[in-house]
Amino acid sequence: MRDKSFKTLTSSIVFTQFAVQTPAINALREKVRFASDANNPQVLMFWLNAEQALVVNADHSCRQLYQAQFYLLLDAINDTLLPGHWRALCLDNIYQPLLALQRLSDCTDTKKQLRHLWLELNITRHYFL
Repeated sequence: MRDKSFKTLTSSIVFTQFAVQTPAINALREKVRFASDANNPQVLMFWLNAEQALVVNADHSCRQLYQAQFYLLLDAINDTLLPGHWRALCLDNIYQPLLALQRLSDCTDTKKQLRHLWLELNITRHYFL
């Protein structure tokens, strides 16, 4: 009975850092963040591609999406309760949103924000992996 109430609680998670909120994409985010399908690495690739398909071509919405992806993956990497192979897979793929942000960085402020994200990743990965 306890497992059923936990599943009900977790299925209502809303990832507020993302602009687009749909039940399907939130389910994918939940699978990635909590490694609920940790033996299926394709979930991560499917999620990244699904997020990309939802974004509008505006630079601001792209930046917001890539930053939100970065932080979701960073949270998974830092979660020591998740399987090590899943955390390593998230680390292997966290560079996708970072490189996308690098392509969008066209001014001093965005480059500074990007350097902050790289620094945050470099600091935290030494503690958690």
